Amino acid sequence: MDKKAIHSAIESIEMDKNVLADKITDLHFKKNPSLEKKYGHIGRERCREDAIFHLEYLIQAMQIESRELFHHYLEWAWQMLDARNIPKVDLIHNLRYIGIVLSGHLQAEEYNTAAPYLEDGEAFLEKITTDIESYIKPEKPLFEEASRYLELLLSGKRDHAKGLIDSLVKNGVPIKDIYEHIFQTTQYEVGILWQQNKITVAHEHYCTAATQLIMSGLYPIIFSGSKKGLRLVACSVARELHEIGIRMVSDFFEMDGWDTYYMGSNMPDAHLLTAIREYEAQLLAISVTLPIHIQKVEHLISKIRSAPEFNNLKIMAGGYPFNVVPGLSSKIGADASALTANEAVQMANKMME
Repeated sequence: MDKKAIHSAIESIEMDKNVLADKITDLHFKKNPSLEKKYGHIGRERCREDAIFHLEYLIQAMQIESRELFHHYLEWAWQMLDARNIPKVDLIHNLRYIGIVLSGHLQAEEYNTAAPYLEDGEAFLEKITTDIESYIKPEKPLFEEASRYLELLLSGKRDHAKGLIDSLVKNGVPIKDIYEHIFQTTQYEVGILWQQNKITVAHEHYCTAATQLIMSGLYPIIFSGSKKGLRLVACSVARELHEIGIRMVSDFFEMDGWDTYYMGSNMPDAHLLTAIREYEAQLLAISVTLPIHIQKVEHLISKIRSAPEFNNLKIMAGGYPFNVVPGLSSKIGADASALTANEAVQMANKMME
């Protein structure tokens, strides 16, 4: 496909996405007059917000040339809308209206680079179902404990949840197992529960904040091990606010004997480069949850690669987009990507040999 046309289409959609969202929303309500009466002004605003999200994810899919990424987003969007009693056909229609609006906004060669994503997306939506599997399954390790932990958090009983974790540690359950089979599993489950409209954003934030607090209570144990002389800097990319996943990864490296420097979320590039230099890091682990931030990681890696002082620095990139798009890490210039914290540690140790 014509790279120049792709770039030009992306640039045009990005620059005018708010105007485009207005046109898409107007067309959606014009074609479906009953929506105005059913949802009113708030419904129109929500439709516009959704149109902006659709355009942003379309842009990102086009940038990395991955229809699969757009499919994953559409599946998530439909499951979220379905849980709020908005039918699949509304999303399918919205994709069609995006196509109509873009066909009148872009040059023909530009539109031809975007159209396949919309057409494939519609075909994909036609055949998928709403089934969402729970992450907390009876066959998984610590199933009962994970179920109880989540139940306590959703009831606002943070202290009881902490007591449960402290009891498991006292009884010899490895902290890595607690991280993987309780903390990680319940965080994924919380995301599903919000997607299914069973909990609110407030519940989601509380569960995350409580888990982070409980994790910090384990640090006297985690940071007490011997060191092997390897140094890691870890963070979420600038403007990415999700951080608990990369924090767990950093803790796994700490438990493996690395000296870790966890920088948190939304880390500005310039300050990150200073930290890498100051701590003489041998490995940078960077996380992205929202696909709209992939390009920021790519730009960051490009800055690092252009500086001779970081020639020996290895870079691992991870998070949701890297789990669903094969080969994404190499596309953006990273040395590796891993699906789990354990895998990340194993791969990093091999790179250091």
